[in-house]
Amino acid sequence: MEFDLFKIARYPFVEEAKKWVKNEKIEIHEVLNDPVYERARMRAVERVKEAMKYGIIKDTPLLNEIDCMMEIFSYPLARLIVASVESEYLIRRYALAEAKKAYENLKKEDSSFIQKIAMEFGMEVKDGVIHFSDYLKYAPTWDMKWKLINRVMEKGYVKLSNEEIARLIQEAIRSKIQNELFYMFPPPEINKIFGELIANLKNKLIAKEIKRAEGISEKDYPPCIKNLILAVKSGMNVPHVGRFTLVTFLNAIGASTEDILKIFSNSPDFNEEKTRYQIEHITGRISGTVYAVPKCATIRTWGLCHPDELCKRVNHPLFYYRLRRRKNELSKEKVL
Repeated sequence: MEFDLFKIARYPFVEEAKKWVKNEKIEIHEVLNDPVYERARMRAVERVKEAMKYGIIKDTPLLNEIDCMMEIFSYPLARLIVASVESEYLIRRYALAEAKKAYENLKKEDSSFIQKIAMEFGMEVKDGVIHFSDYLKYAPTWDMKWKLINRVMEKGYVKLSNEEIARLIQEAIRSKIQNELFYMFPPPEINKIFGELIANLKNKLIAKEIKRAEGISEKDYPPCIKNLILAVKSGMNVPHVGRFTLVTFLNAIGASTEDILKIFSNSPDFNEEKTRYQIEHITGRISGTVYAVPKCATIRTWGLCHPDELCKRVNHPLFYYRLRRRKNELSKEKVL
């Protein structure tokens, strides 16, 4: 099955897109400078801004071949802009935003097309089933419903709906785009043409990091979280529920994936790629579902509670954190 121009525009990461661009014999400097491609440049900027602001890139109407051409050329330009910002955070956010856009479209496609896209990523998919090795590679197994034990499997193949296969493809797309961007070196011309946008994005990301760092104080953490951090940093093998509690709490107060990764880097079984995936699933960066911080009652049941006097007044770790922060802020005001 061949891709038509409208399909290529919807899924510009497919091999057919590269072939189409090659056949058109249009060089990158033309797309960057020729007034004919102004719409493509504007759409590229839009793609990056939407990824940054919303975490997903919105569809644009494709009414004719010109619309499709502008959409196709906007994709590589957006990637070059993202790579020029030199921000790991933006790379990950943009890759996920493109993947989510593709997922929303894939959910509307028929089985044969979904199978065709799956083949682009080496997935063995046929008649609503996928080989278990591909399933385990891309499934968000932190979610109980995605664990292999909760799936119907026969002769090495896992049965899935079209939408579930599309969800696995989303992860494959995210991984592909992200890995490509990490090793991309844009030409200097990109900074010349999109310099203002690139500078603004860099400034926003720097300001975001400064604000985040200033807003987080370990001294305000509840005892259960302090103990979990101490255990992880000491190289102790913290149980799954402990890691889950720690990640959800840190995410809720604004810690970045990189901050959380640093804490887990001392774990005896630390695997950066696997740990990053697990963190980004719990925090919703991959799954789309942000898991809530467990209540104190649940943490006590898990044997992770180490109460102090303030714990007697709260029933949730975030309440503890907010009370401590408020108390410290009031103390600072009195001093001033």
